Amino acid sequence: MEYKELEILWKQYDERLDKLEEINRKLLNETLLQKPQKKLRRLELNIVLSLIAPLFVFIFFRHNFKIENIEWNCILGWTLLLICILFLFIRNLIFYVIFKKINLSSDTVIQSLGKITKLKMASNNFQKHFFLCFPIIFLGLILIAWNNIDFNVSVIVVLCISFIAIYYVAAMNAGSHYNEKIGELEKDIIELKKYTEE
Repeated sequence: MEYKELEILWKQYDERLDKLEEINRKLLNETLLQKPQKKLRRLELNIVLSLIAPLFVFIFFRHNFKIENIEWNCILGWTLLLICILFLFIRNLIFYVIFKKINLSSDTVIQSLGKITKLKMASNNFQKHFFLCFPIIFLGLILIAWNNIDFNVSVIVVLCISFIAIYYVAAMNAGSHYNEKIGELEKDIIELKKYTEE
């Protein structure tokens, strides 16, 4: 009788220990997921802001939608601008769709790393397209504002310097911003993998 009672008590303690170990694993996993989840939310905010950013261009140049401004240069400028912005919007939307597939709480670490690799590739493609479209966007903006600009040597110099400066700043920041955030996220997931394997 005592042996059976001890055996029953031993099983109960084993079950309790298993439950406690499972709870500890869940708590550890939730704690380790907090940092990557926070980075994911920030990255999502950046992506959403870049999706709605083209609206500000249209708001800023809305005063050029007058009948007297409809000339070849304005039509060509809006055409160039709309084509490039629509193309970049679609590329950014693809980037966002890939991003939304990342679910750290339900995916395995390997699945998450695979999705982050796809996200990196999409980010690199987006950056290449952005730098190809940027001069066309700048030209489109100049053509739209053509009637409002008095072209002389100083204005042309200012436009050239501003183009080079904006392009350089965009090349320095836009190229590294997403990749830096994605790299940090990848490091956190690799760290999470180390803890889950132990």
